[in-house]
Amino acid sequence: MPLVETKIYRDQWDVDLRLSQMGLSRAKLLAAVAVAIHERSNATPFHPVNAAGTFAYQHGVWAIRNEFVGGMWVEDRTDGVEGIQNDTLKIKVAFSNVDLACEDDHVPKPRSNKGPGAERASGAMLFDDLPRYAPEPADGVALYYLMMDDAGASELTRPVVKAGKFRSPIERIYLSKGGSEEGDILLSNNDDVANDFDPQVARR
Repeated sequence: MPLVETKIYRDQWDVDLRLSQMGLSRAKLLAAVAVAIHERSNATPFHPVNAAGTFAYQHGVWAIRNEFVGGMWVEDRTDGVEGIQNDTLKIKVAFSNVDLACEDDHVPKPRSNKGPGAERASGAMLFDDLPRYAPEPADGVALYYLMMDDAGASELTRPVVKAGKFRSPIERIYLSKGGSEEGDILLSNNDDVANDFDPQVARR
């Protein structure tokens, strides 16, 4: 089994090349991030405390599907992990609000714990000695998350999910540092950002 060694793509040329190999595009991923940021800003003090994160999550998932579904990409919600899947390339993309993105020395923390479906999809349940060894993804499909923090920084990352958290990323693709970087994203000045919340879908 191969040792885990996180591969980080930072330079735009490398990012664009890697994304093209995955059947994705930086522009479309950032368009999905922009939708999530905009919808998060619709939360007001009169909304429930988790509204900002809920809005961002729900519309982030919608935006990923809106940008990519068609051709090789299909809507997928296996094991309650909402996202899109490419059966040809064996890749799945979901959405997550995180505490901090695009920082080499920090593994992004999801704003809400991930369920057992995400853990199975990341392959974490196959080995007890993680993060020492790289996992095999469930059904051969690699699970990536489009991760977004409160400042709008975003990355597409394949993490190991263990005990509800992101651990030992196998691959990190930096999309934007947030703010008005390269004109990618327009951020709200709303300072009332509540704790993010990603609803979990329980299987019956």
